[in-house]
Amino acid sequence: MKQLIIWIVIIGAVVVALIFLRPVNKDAVVVGPASSKKIIPVDARIVKAMPSSNVIKVSGNIMSNEEVNLQSQIAGVVTDVNFTEGAHINKGELLIKIDDAQYQAQLQKDQVAKNLDQITVDRTKKLLDINGVSQQDYDIAQNNLNTVIADMKLIEVSIGYCSIRAPFDGVIGLKSISPGSYITTGTVIADIEQISPVKIDFYVPEKYSGQLQKDDSIHFNVSGYDETFTGTIYAIDPKIEQTSGGMHVRALSPNKNGRLLPGQFANILIVLSHTDNAIMIPTEAVIPKVIGQNVYVYKGGKAVSKPIELGIRSDSTVEVTKGLNPGDTIITRGMMVIYPGSTVKLNSLR
Repeated sequence: MKQLIIWIVIIGAVVVALIFLRPVNKDAVVVGPASSKKIIPVDARIVKAMPSSNVIKVSGNIMSNEEVNLQSQIAGVVTDVNFTEGAHINKGELLIKIDDAQYQAQLQKDQVAKNLDQITVDRTKKLLDINGVSQQDYDIAQNNLNTVIADMKLIEVSIGYCSIRAPFDGVIGLKSISPGSYITTGTVIADIEQISPVKIDFYVPEKYSGQLQKDDSIHFNVSGYDETFTGTIYAIDPKIEQTSGGMHVRALSPNKNGRLLPGQFANILIVLSHTDNAIMIPTEAVIPKVIGQNVYVYKGGKAVSKPIELGIRSDSTVEVTKGLNPGDTIITRGMMVIYPGSTVKLNSLR
């Protein structure tokens, strides 16, 4: 029994000795304050001031500045088509002539009646002056004259409708009628588009509603051209669309060369603000906290945690508006294994 106890004591002593005498693993990561004794490799970047812009990227459509489906206000037979499809036309230019022979004939008939009624009025007036007729007789004669004059004006309006003219400067599209066609008030003759300038129609998210103003500039691209086009916002809808949650905006682009066409899709860029000395850092360097955000700054071989305030964002960077200065060295990789006061070495510095 004594020998068994002696052997147990000896084995226990050996185990304890092995535990305390085993070699230390220098590569093991120690959690807590002891890790400050371990040098942790990290990547870092020197903070620099650089130009930066707060931009919105949205999509939109190109629209004609003015457009109309050309139609007649009167039914009749087309006698002349005075335009070439796809040609530029000027406001007031005669495009379509409709047969107005019946209206001209009616106008001549009414002119004869007017002359006769005018003679009757003049005679009745002379008789009224010498009490040869009653005031009622004179009023009837004058009313007959006025009725004929009104009928003539109505006929003149119909004659005017027989000459269809361009409502504005633009480009006329493909025609759907020919000389000899009988058209009604619902017949579409052709489309007219005013494409210099053109409108750019788009929606902007609600959160930017207070940052857009009339006369702000936009830049956009369309398929088929490497060129970036420009425009100016001229109208902002005063309400937010309930379905899309966006604000309806329209801009004008000169389009003097006519390369922009109605119906094209546009990729739009709007610069809301610009600064020449913004501090931009990689988004992966920012450490979210319960309240606010922090970054690790490299100082004297140590990782120092600093609170920061953020501004505008891009796809890969974020602006720091408070907490950093140009020349600071921020840690961009390795933040998950360090804590304030960790000893670090710069594995990569840019």
